Amino acid sequence: MTPSAFKASPPPTAPAGAGLAGWPLVALLATIQFAAFSDRFLLTLVATPLKQALALSDTQLGLLQGSAFALPYALALPLLGIVADRGRQRGLLLGGLMLWGGATFASGLAGGFGALLAARLALGLGQAGFGPAALSLMSLHLRPERLGRSLSALTAAATLGRSVALLAGGAVLAWLTARGGLALPGLEPLAPWQALFVLAGLANLPLALLILRIRTSRHAAATRRGHESRGPHGSSIRGAVAWIRRRQRAYLPHAAAATAAVLMTQTLTAWAPTFYVRAFGFSPAESGLRLGLLALIAAPLGHAAGGFALDRLRSAGRADAAPLLLALGLILAVPVTALVSLSPDLSLSLLGFAGLVALLGFTSPPGLAGIQILTPRRLRGRVNALFLATVTLAGFGLGPLLVGLFSDHVFGEAGLGFALLAVYALVGGLGVLSAAIARRFWRPTPRPTR
Repeated sequence: MTPSAFKASPPPTAPAGAGLAGWPLVALLATIQFAAFSDRFLLTLVATPLKQALALSDTQLGLLQGSAFALPYALALPLLGIVADRGRQRGLLLGGLMLWGGATFASGLAGGFGALLAARLALGLGQAGFGPAALSLMSLHLRPERLGRSLSALTAAATLGRSVALLAGGAVLAWLTARGGLALPGLEPLAPWQALFVLAGLANLPLALLILRIRTSRHAAATRRGHESRGPHGSSIRGAVAWIRRRQRAYLPHAAAATAAVLMTQTLTAWAPTFYVRAFGFSPAESGLRLGLLALIAAPLGHAAGGFALDRLRSAGRADAAPLLLALGLILAVPVTALVSLSPDLSLSLLGFAGLVALLGFTSPPGLAGIQILTPRRLRGRVNALFLATVTLAGFGLGPLLVGLFSDHVFGEAGLGFALLAVYALVGGLGVLSAAIARRFWRPTPRPTR
């Protein structure tokens, strides 16, 4: 099946008064994605002072950075995918923003592991609705031939959010450290790491006004009425599961390869600042500034290259472009990780870090686009929810925790680089194998269905 078959039936355009469409909609969704990931990864920047202030182990840090966020996120996704398919995307975005903004604020007030754990659980729940809502809106308002580039904007925003959490967060943390913390009306004096969370939570409020510009189109409303007319199971998750089972020989290995890429990405973001603190003597603020600046340059280049390559290969008739590009990125990532974690030279290690960020960014558009290519439009909210639940549980929930366990029980604190490399070698190898299997059975959906 050629890509032209998939492009034969363009998606409906938004009717007059329906709200944002096209690239303005992509820009808004990318902005929200940016904010979500920035809040999600602030914890990595303050891991060292937080560990000292709350007397945490590396395993507890891995739990907070991974599973505490991933479990509520993944468990809520199937239900929220149904809500997205019923045309209630704006409500998902607005309600989620308010919840995760409040959770970020509360993280700064946490006085112990239990309180911080509760805030991370709420953060995961609040951010769970974004993926199904955003992908549903994009499939409704964008043409399939722009899929790679539009998704690369969304995935690049995620990486930029991580980068700015390190770069701008590092600058703010340095300023807060220099002044000895922050005092706000109605609150006890805050330590620098606490103040960083509080300020980030407050910064989310203006985004709520932007989300209100999104309107449900007549097409989405008609889709919702159609689901409701078919009874209580018309838009249940069972339809998505049934479709995946019919195409499981392509879906499952592609999802496994994409999960490997996500796990490596999230693990790098979670532990790279701490690695450079321990291995090269950086302060937390310095680590955030240096790594954030490198990621700010390398990540968009990787995402743009992945989206561009995907669109070009599909236009040239390579139906299996998504798993092919995934395999390429994962193959190259493991040796570059060795340069990052084993080189005694700081310049070489940082060069490897920039290359690894770009490579993992390169895998993001084909990983996410592959699911859209295999799935009809009417099921994308639910299928994307299942996919995001899977990659989040593994990528966020397992990767950072595995590195923490290896560091605590195998290599020791000084061997954090070896722990990173061990996890990457195993996961990268399995991801490449999965992508190769997906290519054998790749059959895109002939055309979007309404």
